[in-house]
Formats: sequence, C-alpha cells, structure tokens
Amino acid sequence: MDIHGMLSPDRIIMDLQSSTKRDALVEIVTNLGTSDGVTDVEALKKAILEREEIMSTGVGLTIAVPHAKLASVKSFTLGLARSSKGIDYDSLDGQPVKIIVTIAAPDNDQNTYLRVLAAVMHVLRNEDHRKSILGATNAQDIINVFKE
Repeated sequence: MDIHGMLSPDRIIMDLQSSTKRDALVEIVTNLGTSDGVTDVEALKKAILEREEIMSTGVGLTIAVPHAKLASVKSFTLGLARSSKGIDYDSLDGQPVKIIVTIAAPDNDQNTYLRVLAAVMHVLRNEDHRKSILGATNAQDIINVFKE
C-alpha cells in the first residue's frame, strides 16, 4: 500500500504549536482541511474529537493515530505532526506523544481504511522510522520514511 501518496508536504506540521491534546488535534485537522479530499473540516474535527472521547488513539511508543471515516471525505488523506516536547495524550503507555498521524477516510471503503491504518502502524512501530521522522529536517524526508 502506497500510503506516502496520501501524505503531502503541505499536511506535515514539523513542530506543533499546541501543547494540549485537544489543541493539537484541532491544529492538525485544520491543516488537513486544506486538502481537496476533505470537504467539511468541521465535521472531521467533530469526528476526531468524539473518537478520542471514546478511547485514546495514543497507542504507545510516543505515537498517536487519530482517525475518522466520513461521507464528507472524498479521498484518503493523511496528516502528520511532530511535537519535540511531547504532548500529554492519555496514551495507553502513559508516555507523551511526539508523532501524530491523522487519517481522514471516506465512509464507504472499510477494507482500504483498515489497510491504511495497518500500513501506518507498520511504519510507526519501527524505532528507526520513528527516529527518522523525529530527526527529519523537512517534510519530504518524512514522506520518504513512508516510501520505504
């Protein structure tokens, strides 16, 4: 699965300005809303925040993968944000989150949705990949990590 094609340099935030989970998610989703694939940024924001209330998407290893499926999302769109300080994210392991990959997906393609989520997690579980993402000096270097 070529998830790197779903992630453009415009949707990579090299250093989040937000210091709280909610503010970080709003910052990330607002950035995702600049994509042609996302037609209703407010609906995406609501879905992402509601998903977090059910269960944290902070999966451990300093990563979080918030995700939502909506009719207003026309094509799979990924966003990535880094936080050098880390954000208290209520992660499963209790550690601050430094890498957040957000997935906005159409609501009519469950199979691809699961494959995208699995592919993102496959990349992020690798410690060398996480180090490369955190050490990258530009967005294209981050995309290249997902190309490997």
